[in-house]
Amino acid sequence: MDPSDFKKLGLALGFSNAQLNRFKEDNTGSTMLASYKMLCEWLKTVSNAEARDILSDKLRGVNLVQLADSVQKAHVGDHITSLTKEEVQRVITDIQTYYRIHHCQIQADPLNSELLIQFDRIFTNLTLMEEDKGTKNKTPLLYKDLLKTKVNGIYPKRLLVEGEGGVGKTTLCAKIAWDWIHKTGYNEFRLVLLVLLREAGNQTVGQIVKSYLPDDNPVTDKQLDKYFLSNQNDVLLVLDGLDEFAHDVESFHQIALITFNRLFMSGKVLITSRRWRSGEIRKNASLRKAYAFIAVEGFSAKNLSSYIEKFFHPDKTSSEDLDQFISSNDVIRENMAPYPIYTAMLCIMWKEFDGERRVAMSKLQTFSQLFSEMVNFLVDHCLSKLDISSNNVDGEMERKRKEILFHLTNIGCLALQGLRERRLVFTEGEFQNFPGSVDIGCKVGVLTKQTQIFSLRTRRQHSQYAAPSVQFPHKLFQEYLSGMYLASLYNSNRSEYDWLMKGIIGNAREYRELLYFTVAQQKEVGLDVISQLTERRQSWLVDFIVDVAYESQDKGVAKAVADHLSTSSSKTLEITEEMQAHTVSGHISIIQYRQVDNMVISRSCGRTASEDLAEFICSSPTPKSIKIQKDRDDSAPISMHDVFYSVLAGKTHDSKVG
Repeated sequence: MDPSDFKKLGLALGFSNAQLNRFKEDNTGSTMLASYKMLCEWLKTVSNAEARDILSDKLRGVNLVQLADSVQKAHVGDHITSLTKEEVQRVITDIQTYYRIHHCQIQADPLNSELLIQFDRIFTNLTLMEEDKGTKNKTPLLYKDLLKTKVNGIYPKRLLVEGEGGVGKTTLCAKIAWDWIHKTGYNEFRLVLLVLLREAGNQTVGQIVKSYLPDDNPVTDKQLDKYFLSNQNDVLLVLDGLDEFAHDVESFHQIALITFNRLFMSGKVLITSRRWRSGEIRKNASLRKAYAFIAVEGFSAKNLSSYIEKFFHPDKTSSEDLDQFISSNDVIRENMAPYPIYTAMLCIMWKEFDGERRVAMSKLQTFSQLFSEMVNFLVDHCLSKLDISSNNVDGEMERKRKEILFHLTNIGCLALQGLRERRLVFTEGEFQNFPGSVDIGCKVGVLTKQTQIFSLRTRRQHSQYAAPSVQFPHKLFQEYLSGMYLASLYNSNRSEYDWLMKGIIGNAREYRELLYFTVAQQKEVGLDVISQLTERRQSWLVDFIVDVAYESQDKGVAKAVADHLSTSSSKTLEITEEMQAHTVSGHISIIQYRQVDNMVISRSCGRTASEDLAEFICSSPTPKSIKIQKDRDDSAPISMHDVFYSVLAGKTHDSKVG
């Protein structure tokens, strides 16, 4: 139906104006979703045997004769003209052109929007792991076998690719599009449809794909929807960023129905998500059977070196120097370097830094510190382009810096609102309360502005589609600026801070990175967040609290967590194989303040972790015992750095270990 027919049919079916308005409001203004919900409610009032006849009569009564006939014959959609072979080929060509421009060029340097690198020049393979269902076991998976993973002997129609923010999920999707374009992969599909869920809104797949086509392509969004639903075996649907999708997966949104395996059930779907959101799929018994689960774990050591070499090409000296620097700093190597976005930031700063600033890089330990250094670097770069006198009269440079940081905090206000609404795309109009902030954000590099070209018909129906959109280069930038703003409220508007933090703590998994970046801003905020987290007393929160405390890098916060663990948790510290390197670093950072009677190490550790653990073992009255072993094979010791054994050997006489 056209949107104008919604009210006519609704009244004919016996709904009131108020009810129809509520259907629209509850479905964020989408006529399609409102119609779907309305019909579902109406079906509850009639018998199944009579429903088709009654609905057909009502449709004829409001002059929707062709649709009434389709309903009567059970051939709904037949009135939509099917695409010809020529039209399908034109759509494929236009989509591939769109992908080449928007997905297969990488802006490796956020300071230079004109420097776009062809995808294959910088892409580096990521580490993929396939999950054995019902266990914690994971086995390596080659990229070329991504769609060949079997569940109970068959190839599943649904694949969920999970990974933390910045680990390379979107890049993996771009790789799929690149290979399809160049016929080096996914040749079994006539059409690969890549959808960024952050930009989906209330649109159908057909409406989204229509926005990829030039204005002179007359194919309609309804024809596109009909094609991909009618030719499911010929289409691979790639949905990137379930965690950035504003709708519940159990809603009536078309993409939600696909995700929940209620629509496009014969078609192949690959969905990416951060782990907190993928729980909506994992907790559903039916969906667990339909999905294969794959983890993206970022760069291996070998692939890390390859990425750095590609980034600096042909400057071999710089690439070798940075590679050596990362190799010698296991905190950076294990906590940051596996994540492509953090590696890119390290490359950018290494390229621009020298002397003291490179020394400062060597002291980085947390994600928050790296982002802080990156944002300061971007601000400095922005200031260097301003017309400020060389003698910096009356502290003009410092005033400009404070002005830029003020604008970034303002941007953080809207960024946080977007996170709470699971929305990452904004219009310029939404920044009207913060004059100048969009321009400053774009100059610094924490915002990008673009105007999407939609068809003339779409622009007429939805005037807001013609407005420029404002986005962050990555969701992590949105989370960092949100953290700046949230921490600023602690002193400026405590009641607002308390209200916001209550909801954030209640959804801690979803807001993991936001909490990281917030506690890093000031000690008082870190103590407050830790206090609220420890009040929840949930077992899974132990490592989470340790991670948050580590990001704060404050001794008082570390001691508060240690006191909590000493009184509420086991006196045994287990460093397990499943622990992220970040969590291991967190436990080690608070261990000196915590009572630990026994220690079990079943995970290999780098130089810094090995040295710190050895120093603690030798200098502390605890632990009473220490065991180093693999989780599943006591006879095969795990690997510690040589410094671990040299410290133990040098201080054996001081050790209190029994």
